[in-house]
Amino acid sequence: MVLLSQITLKKKEMHKKADLYGLTDPRTVDSSQELDILLNEFQRIQTKSKKSLFNIIKEF
Repeated sequence: MVLLSQITLKKKEMHKKADLYGLTDPRTVDSSQELDILLNEFQRIQTKSKKSLFNIIKEF
């Protein structure tokens, strides 16, 4: 899945920036916020999938 690859890459990027610049550096914080957006999207998709599955099961 493309989104999971993006999450993995962004996480590695954020860790690298944290090691180089520190946790509070704006570059690290920016990467963290970008990772948050990707993780929120992943969770939204997961929640939507679970709701769809629940509705299918409920119909039986």
